[in-house]
Amino acid sequence: MCTAQYSDISITLSQFMLKIVGIWMSANDAERRHRKFAMAYTIGLHIFSLYINFTDIYYSWGDFNYCIYVISTLLFIVLSFFKITVLYTLKTEYQNIILYAQKNFWHLKYNGNDKILFMECRKFCKLWAITACFFMQASLSFYVITPLYANYGKNKSERILPFQMWLDIPMSMTPYYEILFTIQVVSVQQIGMSFTCNDSFLCILNTHVAYQFRMLQCRICNLWKIIAEQKNKIDYTEKYYTALKECIRQHQSLIKFCDKLQNVYTLPIFAHVVVFSLLMCIEAYEILLTDVPITTRLTFIFTVIGNFIHIVFFTYSCHGLIEESTNVGVATYTGWWTTLPMTEAGKMIRKDVNIMMMKSIRPCCLTAGGFFPVSLETSTALLSSTFSYFTLIRESSTRIEGN
Repeated sequence: MCTAQYSDISITLSQFMLKIVGIWMSANDAERRHRKFAMAYTIGLHIFSLYINFTDIYYSWGDFNYCIYVISTLLFIVLSFFKITVLYTLKTEYQNIILYAQKNFWHLKYNGNDKILFMECRKFCKLWAITACFFMQASLSFYVITPLYANYGKNKSERILPFQMWLDIPMSMTPYYEILFTIQVVSVQQIGMSFTCNDSFLCILNTHVAYQFRMLQCRICNLWKIIAEQKNKIDYTEKYYTALKECIRQHQSLIKFCDKLQNVYTLPIFAHVVVFSLLMCIEAYEILLTDVPITTRLTFIFTVIGNFIHIVFFTYSCHGLIEESTNVGVATYTGWWTTLPMTEAGKMIRKDVNIMMMKSIRPCCLTAGGFFPVSLETSTALLSSTFSYFTLIRESSTRIEGN
């Protein structure tokens, strides 16, 4: 298979963010040093951000609304830190996934129906990459706009930072303010990319694998187009068996690739699913029930929309993986293999077709920690949990205010 690489915006953006975070593979010693530095830089900023938020909760304990706001930020940081830690720990397996995708998915030698499907896949990935980056940057930008808007017209001694810090220095005065402001903005940007890049790249991989399964279905169906024209079916049976073996090898290869995806991403998926409903309910609480500046409210509005789109796109890509891997069995069964003569090749075809259909009965899927497969039903279940958590936190807030 041709390995000539192509580049589109989805892969370029994902590759850029993964390199900045320090997870992308390295081709030589210089790149390896860059990746190690980027990962150390990312971990350092996560630890710094955890320190800021934990100390803020400690000193602000008792202010329910403000603590809820800080907890939402803290959950983002912890989830992002957990994801990059898992992927960095499994970096060898992760790099093997990237190399396989580069060799078998991202090449230019497609033709006919495969090329049409590949272009359709490419459009979907572009849409997802642009949407994910837009809402990420929109949410992060308001963390910077909020303090700038609040500081407008105030004295230097009254200036505030994006995140409150408890240090025994004049933080509102030059140069402390400028230094701390820059560090916090850089931390926000790095954590935002760490939070988004892994899931964004996983959605792209899921989509490409699903379309590879669809291409395989088309190849299997196309094997039968000229059978009615064959006069010598014994000779055709031999040729068909050779072509079928290529399809079987591709099917086995795709199943192994899905198993690798499952091994690498199962824990990050589980963590995201566990935290998602709590994050969404806190953000909805900040939008609807608290008295916060309009810029802070816009921060949470963009974050809620981005998280909602993210979970829908992600579960849709996982659902497509389940559907298309199952449809391979349907495509295999609908062929005219029962009309082939009972030669040695004909018997082997029937045996291999049965095995291929049995393999497809158990679809390829990604699970959340091995507990349940992720599909479109997962998104509806998570949104239902979000409403339940929101009701609970609203009642808790009402009870605290009543006391």
